Amino acid sequence: MKKIIIFLLIMMNLTSVCAVNETPRYKIIGSSYQQEDIDEMYKVKDQLLLNYKKWVKGVDDVYQVLADHQDDFNAKYYNGLYTIVLGEGKGKSLEGKLQVSYCTSSKEIKKKSWFIKMFS
Repeated sequence: MKKIIIFLLIMMNLTSVCAVNETPRYKIIGSSYQQEDIDEMYKVKDQLLLNYKKWVKGVDDVYQVLADHQDDFNAKYYNGLYTIVLGEGKGKSLEGKLQVSYCTSSKEIKKKSWFIKMFS
């Protein structure tokens, strides 16, 4: 009986934690390669990140939030990518993840025993 209990305790502690990687991304395309247009692109990026933090506060569906806020930056949101085109959009581009925090929330973590994975 003790062996079974010890075995079960070991199995319960041998779990793998896997974070779901579905972080929305942004892409900003500058008007040209001139320094003033590049500076404008970085200002838009900073404003987008600030706004994103406000938009997603207390919201479960960040994808719907991004879809709802396309007009704020004259952006297009499709398939996890929030794209902003400045001017003619023939300049440098800037890409990154839209995250409030780099820590993974408990909602995004799936915890599964390797023993259970073997039989699923």
